[in-house]
Formats: sequence, C-alpha cells, structure tokens
Amino acid sequence: MTYYIELNNQIVLFDTNREKLESTLKFMPQYAGLEIKETQRPIENFEFADTPQYLAQKQHQKLENQVTALEAATGLIRPLREIILAGNIAVGTYVQEKVQEIETLCVGLRNGED
Repeated sequence: MTYYIELNNQIVLFDTNREKLESTLKFMPQYAGLEIKETQRPIENFEFADTPQYLAQKQHQKLENQVTALEAATGLIRPLREIILAGNIAVGTYVQEKVQEIETLCVGLRNGED
C-alpha cells in the first residue's frame, strides 16, 4: 500500500509508511490540511507509474540512454552516422553494423517526436 497527498491533481508527497508521511507533514504545513489517500498503484517521480504516458516516457528515456551509451562507446554521433548511411564514406562491416544498431534505436525516439 502506498499513501499519497495530491494538490491540484498532482502528487506532492508519498510514502509506503503512513506514519512517516504524517510526520513529514509537520515540516510541510502547506499540505497539512490535505487528505492522505491510499493506493495499490505504483508511484515513481511523483506520478502514477502505470499510466500509458508514464510508460511511454520511461521507454523513451531508456532508448535515449542506449543511444547515448552507444554513441559514447563508438564515437558514431548522428552527423557521422548520416554521412555513413548516405554512402559518402567507406567503412567496415563492424561500423556499418553499429550505425544500423544505433539508427534502429533512434527510430523509436524519432517516432516519439511526431
């Protein structure tokens, strides 16, 4: 069970321990009069973590992290990948495979931008 307090439809405080949440209210009087609600839903970063929007945001962040890690490990940043994909530079099979791996991940990121 998770206990939480909302203000203007935004979660402002939450904890799995009701007493701890009540103790916190002593130091945050601006929330003292608000109702403590209960839920079985997961809460992360002051949001319900089971909504389609939150799950899409987490997936987007995961893809960004994977792309950033591969770019850092290989040096194949987007402008260089575009030059390679355009066929303006000859590269080996390993580089071609890494470019394709990164670009496959980027498709998911770019689709989210639409």
